[in-house]
Amino acid sequence: MIIGPCAVVTGGPEPAVLEDAAVRVIGAHIAQVGPAGNLAAAYPDDTLWPARGRVVMPGFVNTHAHLARNLARGLALTNPADWRRFDQALSPDDVYWATMAALVEGVRHGVTTVCDFNRAGAGIDRALPEVVEAGAKVGVRVATCFGADEEDTPAERQAALFESADFARVLARKRSGRLRGMVGVRATTLAGVERLVHESLAAAGDGQAVHVELALDATHAERWGGALWPPGVSASLWAHAERAPRGLVSAVQERGDALTATGTGATAALAREAELGWGSDAGVNAPPVPDVTQGWPLDRRMLELHYHRLVVNGARWAADHFGPRLGMVAPGSPADLLLVDYRAATEFSSATVLDHMWAGLLRAPVSGVMVAGEILMDNGQLVSVDEREVAARARECAARVWARLG
Repeated sequence: MIIGPCAVVTGGPEPAVLEDAAVRVIGAHIAQVGPAGNLAAAYPDDTLWPARGRVVMPGFVNTHAHLARNLARGLALTNPADWRRFDQALSPDDVYWATMAALVEGVRHGVTTVCDFNRAGAGIDRALPEVVEAGAKVGVRVATCFGADEEDTPAERQAALFESADFARVLARKRSGRLRGMVGVRATTLAGVERLVHESLAAAGDGQAVHVELALDATHAERWGGALWPPGVSASLWAHAERAPRGLVSAVQERGDALTATGTGATAALAREAELGWGSDAGVNAPPVPDVTQGWPLDRRMLELHYHRLVVNGARWAADHFGPRLGMVAPGSPADLLLVDYRAATEFSSATVLDHMWAGLLRAPVSGVMVAGEILMDNGQLVSVDEREVAARARECAARVWARLG
C-alpha cells in the first residue's frame, strides 16, 4: 500500500518534513518513504490510500492510562478513596466497554499505543483479559497490568504481582505484535517505593516491564535515599513523575527507565530536567496541547521538550515491546501512522514543524489511523468497530456502575 501524496513528518529526535511525499507499507512495517511520484511509478499495482493535502505522522504513545475509568466521567471523583470505590464497582463487562470507549477516543486523537494500569474489582483473571480483548477488537497496541497497591496486604500484593507476571507470559507466548502484559505497582510513600519495586522485580523476571504508579504525597524537593534495582532488567515505566523527589527522578533516568507525567503546566519545570513521556491518567485519551497560560512559555526549548514528550520519549520505551523505531516514519518502522487534516497557511518545513505542532497541528482533526499496517480509521470513520454501539454499551455500563456506588 502507498499512502500519499502528502507531507510527511518523520518523527524521531530530529523531525523533518518531506513535501509531496508518500509512504509505502508492506505488511506491518514501513518499506519506503520518498517522493510520491517516484513511488507511484515504481509500484503501479500497489493499493493507494489517498492523502492529498494531509500530513502523515507517527501515532502517539500514551504511557499511563486508567482505561476502565472512562466510565467515571461526570462523577467528579476527587480523592483516592473515591477512586478505590469506583474501581471496586467495575465488573468484567464494565471493564471491556469502558476500555473500548477509551481506545476509540484515542484513535480519534491519534493514539495508537496505550499503557494501561488496572485496579478493577473484577480482579486480574477477569479484568485483564477484557482489556486485551478490547485492544484486539479496536486494533491498537495495548500494554496492560493489574497494579499491586502499597495498601494491599503482603499476600494480596504477591498474588497480584505473580498473577500479572503469569498473564504477561501467556500473552507473550501468543506472539501478538500489539498486546503485552506488564507487572504493575502503586506506591503511596517513599518507603513503599523501594519495597514495591523489589517485589515487582522478583515477580517479573527477565524480559517483563514494570509499570510503577507514584501515588505519592511528596514534593520534588524531598530527599530520596533509596536504592533501585540494578541495570540489566527490562526498562520500567514510572507514572506521575511530577510527584517524585528529584533524587528518585535522577536514579530512574540513570537506570534507563522511562518517566511519564500528566498535564502540561504542572510538569513544565520537571520537563526541563528529565525526559518525560505523557500519560492521560483517568482523563481524555489524547495528547495534551501546550498552554502558555499554564506555564509553558513559547520558546524554542519548550517547543522541543513538548515535541519530545509527545512523539519521542514514550515511543522510545514502547519500541522495546512493540518494535524498533516505533514513533518514526522511516523504512523498517512499525506502520503506526496518522493522516491529519492540516493545511498550513505558512511555511511547513523541517525548520517550522515544531511551531506548527504547537500552533495548529495538534489541534487538527485526525482523519485516518493505521496500526501495524491495518487501517483503523478512514476519512474520519472507524472501520474496526461500530463507534455508536461502543458508546451506547459504555453508557449502559456507566449507569449500572453509578447505581452501585449509590
